[in-house]
Amino acid sequence: MSDFLADMTNRSHDRLAALLSTTSRDALTAAALASAPPLPLRRIASSFIAIAEVKRASPSLGVLAPGPETDAVAFVVNQATAYARHGAAAVSVLTEPSAFGGDLEHARVAARELRPLGVPVIRKDFLVDPAQVYESRVAGCSGVLIIIRMLKDDMLRAMLEAARACDLFVLLEAFDEQDLARARTVLAHAPHARVATSQATNPSSPPPVLVGLNTRDLETLAVNPYVLSLSSDHFPPGFLRIAESGMHTPQDVRAAASLGYQGVLVGTSLMRSGDPGALLDAMIAAGSEPIAPVVTSSPPSAAPFRTRVKVCGLSSNAQVDAAINAGADAIGLVMVESPRRVGLSFVTETRRRLPVFVQLVLVHRDDAILDPELSDVSPALIRTTYQRDAAAALRHSSPMLDACTIPVLRFGTTSFQSDLAACAPRFHTLLIEGPRSGVGEAVDWHAIAPIARAHRVILAGGLTPDNVGEAIRIVRPFAVDVSSGVESAPGIKDPSKIAAFLNAVRAADAAIATPS
Repeated sequence: MSDFLADMTNRSHDRLAALLSTTSRDALTAAALASAPPLPLRRIASSFIAIAEVKRASPSLGVLAPGPETDAVAFVVNQATAYARHGAAAVSVLTEPSAFGGDLEHARVAARELRPLGVPVIRKDFLVDPAQVYESRVAGCSGVLIIIRMLKDDMLRAMLEAARACDLFVLLEAFDEQDLARARTVLAHAPHARVATSQATNPSSPPPVLVGLNTRDLETLAVNPYVLSLSSDHFPPGFLRIAESGMHTPQDVRAAASLGYQGVLVGTSLMRSGDPGALLDAMIAAGSEPIAPVVTSSPPSAAPFRTRVKVCGLSSNAQVDAAINAGADAIGLVMVESPRRVGLSFVTETRRRLPVFVQLVLVHRDDAILDPELSDVSPALIRTTYQRDAAAALRHSSPMLDACTIPVLRFGTTSFQSDLAACAPRFHTLLIEGPRSGVGEAVDWHAIAPIARAHRVILAGGLTPDNVGEAIRIVRPFAVDVSSGVESAPGIKDPSKIAAFLNAVRAADAAIATPS
């Protein structure tokens, strides 16, 4: 368990002790079952659902709703009402006080005000005991968040049973494949509805469980969009799948829906929006659009072996769009002297328009963070990765910064072996290229292959649509990085070459997955 989650668990146990010092479990259960019946998830014309979240602060971004504490309840109610009037299937209200500025009273008042609108409130907190589930029902909540990683299997089952006894729906939250495997085991024989429509159409049905996948890394608090695509097939069968964290734009929601998610939980982007109702409308519409089948001449990319692709040195919106449309997993923007150099304004614009499934990598050698927007926030928190020379990466290091830094190791230089020895234990991903960047110098693939077997390697240097397949066959890297290999002139990317490069990568993946 991460330090953050452990701290939240300890604080929740303190609040549980305070609760049970004022009432007994039996009295709490009786009060819960005597309270007003919970509301089912609201399903409108769309089969795609959005759970809209109200949170006054977050540990990663600080205060989201400035203003005196006396205005907190009014703010929560106004925000929740806006969500309810714009199609939210449920409104999630943070009640954790220490890191999120929440309070159970916020959920209580929101539930009371939204009941006439037929919109349920889900309590978002770090619950550790069934007593807190009953407490949620007493407060008027119709659903609760249960975080798999915080609980052992027996307590997880007890929490689900308490929710079922209270007729509360559950958002069961996972962070990775291991969490989802536990969810499959626990839900295999659980008496919970597998579809959220059943409770609305048949009140005698058990309340539904929605299984959410949160893309936030609890160690760094960074959002890793790859989690959604890597883990979607691991969900318990038959339960609604909800994408959580990183849903900033309608395009992000559309991308989640295309991966098979039937809903999203959206918080920060709505809290920061000047018109949260309009943004929520657009997100629900994006998630509800029919998913057209993808027609491509390249081999299928659903093979177990999948090489990620970074297209680096993009310098215009048209080039960025070409990389995204071709299926790139990451794009690189160069901020050092180069024919491909871009400024901060282009970086900011690009970051805001990128789909959640495309990672932004800033390439620079400076020791300082260049983007003024990041002066008080880790770049990991806004889906930005920094690519630096190994020496700079090692010199300017911290656990948070390391998590979003890719050191560049230059094969063929005198410092390569020492850089590898220093960087490999510290950084999760290593980029290996030739002695010089952006000039098409290939490396010895056979020499890199043993390194790629031991570490997560991005292979760069001299890759083209014609040779990348052979490079992948020999090295089996985590990712490949191309720049000059898809250009018609220095700094000028050719969309047809980008597409050909991606097709060659997918063909190589398919050949590895289905050996002759």
